Amino acid sequence: MLVSLMRKTIIFYFLFLYLYFDGYTQQDPYFSSYSFNPVIINSSLSSFEEKNYATAIYRNQWTGYSSYSSSNLSYFKGGSPVTKLLTVVLKDKKKKLSFGANIIDDELGPKSTFEIKPFISFNKKINNSILSLSLSPSFGNQTLNFDQFIFVDKTDPFNIQGKETEWQPDFDIGFSYLGNQFLLSLSINHLLTPSFNFGIPGLINRKDITYNILSKYSLEIDKDLTIEPYLLLRSDLSSFTFDISGLATYKDRFKVGTSYRHNEAVILFLGYSLLKQNKLHLGYAFDYVIKNVNAKSTASNEILIRYDLPMPQVKKPIRTPRFIY
Repeated sequence: MLVSLMRKTIIFYFLFLYLYFDGYTQQDPYFSSYSFNPVIINSSLSSFEEKNYATAIYRNQWTGYSSYSSSNLSYFKGGSPVTKLLTVVLKDKKKKLSFGANIIDDELGPKSTFEIKPFISFNKKINNSILSLSLSPSFGNQTLNFDQFIFVDKTDPFNIQGKETEWQPDFDIGFSYLGNQFLLSLSINHLLTPSFNFGIPGLINRKDITYNILSKYSLEIDKDLTIEPYLLLRSDLSSFTFDISGLATYKDRFKVGTSYRHNEAVILFLGYSLLKQNKLHLGYAFDYVIKNVNAKSTASNEILIRYDLPMPQVKKPIRTPRFIY
């Protein structure tokens, strides 16, 4: 009886730690190519986009990683985390209003997350600067696959077969400022702090409120070359991480950059634009892990495809000598 109770306690404790650690340290998936698609950080940045576009990103984190092997004791089976993202940004004719959505599918071991995050963004020009505000209600689910957990005692009551899925609403808000060369933005995510317990009484897997601060400075070296340093800070007021990045753009067609993610990785990213007016953008990011390399694979790979969509045309009035306007 005591042994069975201990087994239940250990499994429950591990499950709690697994979900809590995942949520506490990285509630949302990270993308290394955020400078190519900043709306994934803060939807109010859609106000500063010049074009309508759709972007798809595929990220394989810690490529080749396996959480279970014959030589490694593990309580769940699973491969490397995989995240898929679709972003759509649309603007009205006068470019005063932006709207769209981020759709995210994230697979992390036995847990998967799916979110639909529509947004609307308003902007106002003040002298040579622009202020932007965005609102993003969202609806998403988390699914836990109990078949991927490994139980020593197959008759253990916590050995639940199948999957448990829960849906919860959420809400994000974003603010941004754009000057001649400087950009600063703040997003506050998970204002509704959604919680998922997967049918297990007493389990709390909550998404805490997080804050993302993104800043950028644009330096034009000459008519063909622009360099942009970035600083991205993420925090839940209990812990934090940051990315320091630099991106160089040549002739609005070729992009190359590098980044350092605190206590995680160094990153190289490349981008190239094709077709007339650079409508098709291709991007690739490579992460080389430098922290806790014994617990994960050393490389992450990310692929980005962006296509610029047609813009609504503003009809200009036709003036004739017969009428006075």
